[in-house]
Amino acid sequence: MPVTIIRSIILYILVVLAVRLMGKRQLGELQPSELVITILISNIATLPLEDTDIPLLTGITPILVLVCLEVLISWITLRFPGLRKFISGSPKIIVTNGELDREALTELRLSEADVMSALRSQQVFDIKDVRQAVVETNGSISVKTEE
Repeated sequence: MPVTIIRSIILYILVVLAVRLMGKRQLGELQPSELVITILISNIATLPLEDTDIPLLTGITPILVLVCLEVLISWITLRFPGLRKFISGSPKIIVTNGELDREALTELRLSEADVMSALRSQQVFDIKDVRQAVVETNGSISVKTEE
């Protein structure tokens, strides 16, 4: 039992430090690649916790490799915007001057109800009041209203 507790503490500290090193934000703000890395790290960390026959280093090594990979990819995508667009995607305009862009909604697999819900969460209740709405690469919707 004490071995499991010590392993848990070590892995907890490692995962927290890894996430801090990657400079991540709230879950809803993660880019797709960041979300994948976060899920992989959490899954890998559970393996040596569930099975004490797995050496702790076997769990730590892939976590460190994934963190290094994420930091490297982040650095590379800052240097090469085209690669960033490929990995993270690009923002899409879904409303212009109160009119929905149905083609963009289809591409993003969003319904009109999804858009209206997002608008209401930003205190916009009539789509005609929207000058422009954009789905950001992290999935959030930014709205500019008529003034």
